[in-house]
Amino acid sequence: MSVTQLSFAEPFFSIDYAENEKSCYVTQKSMVINLAEHEQENILLPGDRVILPLKAAVVQDITLRNLRRAFIIRDFERCDLSDPENAAAIRRTWKTLYEMSGLERHRGLPYYKSPKFCIGEGKRRIELNLCYVDEGMVPSGPHRDHDRNFDEVHAQILGYGMMRIYDYEDNTHIHQELNMAPGTVHDKMYDAEGKYPWHEYKSVTPCVYCPIELDR
Repeated sequence: MSVTQLSFAEPFFSIDYAENEKSCYVTQKSMVINLAEHEQENILLPGDRVILPLKAAVVQDITLRNLRRAFIIRDFERCDLSDPENAAAIRRTWKTLYEMSGLERHRGLPYYKSPKFCIGEGKRRIELNLCYVDEGMVPSGPHRDHDRNFDEVHAQILGYGMMRIYDYEDNTHIHQELNMAPGTVHDKMYDAEGKYPWHEYKSVTPCVYCPIELDR
């Protein structure tokens, strides 16, 4: 049982990682992301409410129970994206998405990523980081293949964004847009074999989101 304070997103975000923790009290308005995957690993809230696996909630003045694996982003709104100095500091501190991926479709995009945090080993190892998009209405570029075999969802932290889902066979016909506000984790897009449709993240406003990658 442990709660560990993480540094990968500092000084912009204060994040705790809770693993096999029976209970944890949250005072300030914070975001909790349940990184567990199975039904019996719900995070329990007062009044028989739950945070489902691979879902999130914004909470305050509350005791969380049954934290199998969870991120707690404390006082997440203190990172003010409307402050030009704060936005400039993020751009100076985090690498661009193109620097991180080397993919041509990311060249020139105003996406900036924190260092990665990794949990566990082998099957179901989790990698995640935070991504800042400096402008609204900027797509990341449609894709369906990744650099390794993992399942992926995204959590919205600040601002507004969406996941856009295309036809399985091409990247020109959009079938669905999943709108995301702070505290939203979209539903799974991959099937039981890990196959994805063409998809992409798109900012609606300047925003921060969290890609969550679970090795198969």
